Amino acid sequence: MKKVAPLTDPSERRPSIRPEKRDLILYVEDDDENWDVAEYRLSRSFDMLRAPTSERACHWVRERGAEISVILMDIELRGSELNGTELTELLRGRPAKRPLPDYAQDMPLVTKPIIFVTAHGARYSDVELMLFGADKVIAKPVNFAALNLALTSLQLSHATRRR
Repeated sequence: MKKVAPLTDPSERRPSIRPEKRDLILYVEDDDENWDVAEYRLSRSFDMLRAPTSERACHWVRERGAEISVILMDIELRGSELNGTELTELLRGRPAKRPLPDYAQDMPLVTKPIIFVTAHGARYSDVELMLFGADKVIAKPVNFAALNLALTSLQLSHATRRR
């Protein structure tokens, strides 16, 4: 009598259901509390990267730029050499108005949507902020319904969900 080998080793079986691809959000945010709230509200629907400084944002854009679906950008970025408006102009390929730090040299052009998430909306009009290269502007504290609408209008694959 012949022994019949199993068709596949059970440990090699692939899952029958593929996990759904999720959009990747890069959130450039210096405040831990703002990051914690955003991560809590968005991580059910999106994969998240955090850049607390302009240097880390440049790193993530170089390393994972092709995967990033949208960038949420704080304007102030305390402790960074570049603020959010300068970083956005750099990512949009605009000439720098002052000498750039070494880590910001030769940055790739970013055509993905950038949404300013800022408490400084009163300092600038939405039109002024859009002229820096943003696609949308959301005020802090973040109204997640407004952010959901902005993300949906940018045709990302998932909307934010309440927990």
